[in-house]
Amino acid sequence: MPHTDWKPDVPLEERKRKLLAEGALFRIGIMQARGTVRANLNAESLAKGAFNRIVGAVSSTFSGALSGKGGSNLQSLSPLLIGGISLLSRRYLRKPLLYGAVISAGGAVAYYLTRRKDREQSADADTDDASTPDGE
Repeated sequence: MPHTDWKPDVPLEERKRKLLAEGALFRIGIMQARGTVRANLNAESLAKGAFNRIVGAVSSTFSGALSGKGGSNLQSLSPLLIGGISLLSRRYLRKPLLYGAVISAGGAVAYYLTRRKDREQSADADTDDASTPDGE
């Protein structure tokens, strides 16, 4: 049975005003909720939320594995894998992920080449120092 505050001694006009005021408050609450949902459903906030969930899952998985509690089995990794596959299946995220992968790979190659160049220069400097006699 629905709960009503209907009293026979309250005039009809006052009950109407009360119901209209309650309806207006309800509509304001719905509009605020819509604004909150719209603000949280843009691509950036969804990606940020997904990234935070993935980072949390990875950190909890590896912390469990490193602590020796056996957290690295397939059952504990399956939510992470499903989330990653779901994220990759989103058409609007493929291009940014591809760009991110290309930029990351480029950065890794540049870092590797600079480290290799530094090693070669230090090796050349070491061979030059070794070929020079200490007395001269």
